[in-house]
Amino acid sequence: MHIEEGSETLIARQAIMNRQGRCVAHELLFRGRSLDDSAFIDDDFACAMNVVQNLLGRIGIETVLGDSDGFLNCTAEFLASSFIDVLPARRMVLEILETCELDQALAQRCDVLRGRGFRIALDDVRDITPDIAAFLPYVDVVKIDWPFIERDRVAHIAQVCHAAGKSVLAEKVETPEDYAQALEAGCDLFQGFYFTRPQLFKGNRAPENSAPLLGILDLVMREADINDIELALRAAPSLTVKFLRLANSSSRWRTHVSEITSVRKALSLVGYKQLARWSCFMLYGANEDGQADPLVQLIMRRADFVERVVRKISPHDERRQQEAYLCALLSLAHIAQGTDARSFMGGVAVGEPIREAVVSRSGWLGTLLAVAECVERGGFPSQAQVAQLCPDCRRDALLDGLYL
Repeated sequence: MHIEEGSETLIARQAIMNRQGRCVAHELLFRGRSLDDSAFIDDDFACAMNVVQNLLGRIGIETVLGDSDGFLNCTAEFLASSFIDVLPARRMVLEILETCELDQALAQRCDVLRGRGFRIALDDVRDITPDIAAFLPYVDVVKIDWPFIERDRVAHIAQVCHAAGKSVLAEKVETPEDYAQALEAGCDLFQGFYFTRPQLFKGNRAPENSAPLLGILDLVMREADINDIELALRAAPSLTVKFLRLANSSSRWRTHVSEITSVRKALSLVGYKQLARWSCFMLYGANEDGQADPLVQLIMRRADFVERVVRKISPHDERRQQEAYLCALLSLAHIAQGTDARSFMGGVAVGEPIREAVVSRSGWLGTLLAVAECVERGGFPSQAQVAQLCPDCRRDALLDGLYL
């Protein structure tokens, strides 16, 4: 499939069929701007983030998925991040990429996500290895890599998965013979070129004005009155439309209501924390080729890192965690805006501690940013820096499991 020159492909989907030949889901695929339907993937975390941003903001989940569910490729890093919170859990199947280590930390995270309503799939399975067999209790779907499996092994794989209560999806099914063999072997779901090629969704880039987004973020972080947030959203019509898309996608799994058309109802449904996450996606979007810019990748990981550090230090102080998140998010925004930090922060309505942390790395938040930057460079922060964050914390204990 070709697209017109100058248009921008934001996302693609490929149908997933059941045994009755009905489309029940779509896999969501990253696509950059291209003259064919190929993807340019060099960072799986950034690709997942880009797909979510476009699904919920630029296009809308109803346009892409309709009434079906969505399968999303995820790295272990993305599954562990807070960015996943913006997704409508009851409609999403999170695919664990074959590059992920099936360790206990990932198993525990899958338990948490399944408890929230997400389903988990194992991608590109070619046999039931001991590691995969041990991980089956934490997943719902096993996707078998059809072209790379001996045909006499497929029935065995399906039997093992069915005995564990898991569905089996045969992917890369490309011929009538493939489909007939997968049916006979007992597969439950099917995906591949025999049914459909990826369908591309296009859109034209309309850069967001950062001022309204930063204003909304500030209001959310200060837990402002809902009236003030509603007024801020109404003052930015293009943002309002995209926010209503997010709310309507969320309504599928939170409650059974008619289409949400008011900002106030959308705010009550989505919640302040989800609004903050969504604003982050809008503020740090994809670049002109539809791919996540390296700056975007860095800032999103930094924000997630500092939030997790503060969660360790102050596990019950959600406001402090949110303040750290916003501070990290703003720490490189001046680069995207083509100005210096002091000039940019002078026009942003945030508290003085955040402003000084971004401009001069001073104060408690400034030390937190300095620690994050040290980790990003592959270094190890000093005990003195850690002591400024948490006088009673040991450096190794604080940063254990938190490295980028």
